[in-house]
Amino acid sequence: MKLTKFFAFALAALSFAACEPVVNPEDPGTGGNTPTPTGDITLAADKAAVKMGEEVTFTVTDADGQDVTAQSNIYDRDFNEVGSKVTLSESGSYSFFATLGSKNSNYVTVVVMAEVPEVPADPQPENLTFNHRSLVIDQTGVNCGYCPQATEQLKTLENTEWCQYYNEVTCHAGYYAGGDPGNSAAANALNEFQSSFISGYPSILVNFYGKSSGYGYTNVISVLQNYVKKDGADVGISMAVTGDATCIYAAAQIKAAKSKEYKVTAWLLESDIYSPNQAGATKDYHKIYNHALRNMSHEYSKTNVQGDSIGVLNEGDTYDIAFELPIISTKWNYENMEVLVVVSAKDANGRWDVANSAVCKLNESKEFEYVK
Repeated sequence: MKLTKFFAFALAALSFAACEPVVNPEDPGTGGNTPTPTGDITLAADKAAVKMGEEVTFTVTDADGQDVTAQSNIYDRDFNEVGSKVTLSESGSYSFFATLGSKNSNYVTVVVMAEVPEVPADPQPENLTFNHRSLVIDQTGVNCGYCPQATEQLKTLENTEWCQYYNEVTCHAGYYAGGDPGNSAAANALNEFQSSFISGYPSILVNFYGKSSGYGYTNVISVLQNYVKKDGADVGISMAVTGDATCIYAAAQIKAAKSKEYKVTAWLLESDIYSPNQAGATKDYHKIYNHALRNMSHEYSKTNVQGDSIGVLNEGDTYDIAFELPIISTKWNYENMEVLVVVSAKDANGRWDVANSAVCKLNESKEFEYVK
């Protein structure tokens, strides 16, 4: 029997200002004597995301899986008791926890949206053979004279059969990114996270730890061959995206083919960014940046770009999750946005690396991508 886990895990970084401010109940600096989860009881919400004014129903289970909601107390981030049903009328992220005697639950964050993206129905519920898409990350900058040559190589790569096995991210950060219109705090975090693999610019990496020996498309393919699983990924991703000039919302369903612990995050990407001062540009499209990293849904840092753990998913389990990605600069064009969902699992070296990824443009949706 398949198990579906419902959990909204989209806590935005505290510095985000474009959407409603978020208080993290796990941060002692925001809530005083914040209770520490004991692991004895588990709080769950029935929806990953809700429209404004829609009701959310919570359940609390004990270590044996028994429903103990009636005996428990449920609180919001301000320690107001809310009960097992709550109606949320304003957009933003809302955090909740439960207590049962001396036992404290995990924290659940519910994302409230003006419009909830509808994830497509799974056309093949029994199928667990997902197409595998790694990440090709271009570490680049406006003052990098060689970077337009990498752009040429990546355009060539797009026209090979490998295009079906990766999603592209451009990270405008680092030494050559001063005054770069594609730069962002999230890009800075990713650049610092991968800094030990960057020996010069441009630098092309596959996933978080795979370094290409050069920026030629054949160099990138040689690394992709070591990462892409053509017989199927460990996990699949279905998603939908909506939003406006202040905030982009995404909803996703994660479906496991292999039993593992997974981390999930959503990255906000922007395309068609005009950069008239790109060094080394010889063609007009060298001055157009695509898939530039703008934001991450979790509280990211230079040591954490993979997101938050959603726990262990067993084979066939699904997990519903929602994300909010604020537009934090008036220079960003939300109409050119897309959302990249990245699911990570531990690799052979014990590092969290990309298990699969999926990208979806604003006001569109994407089904699970099964191996054909």
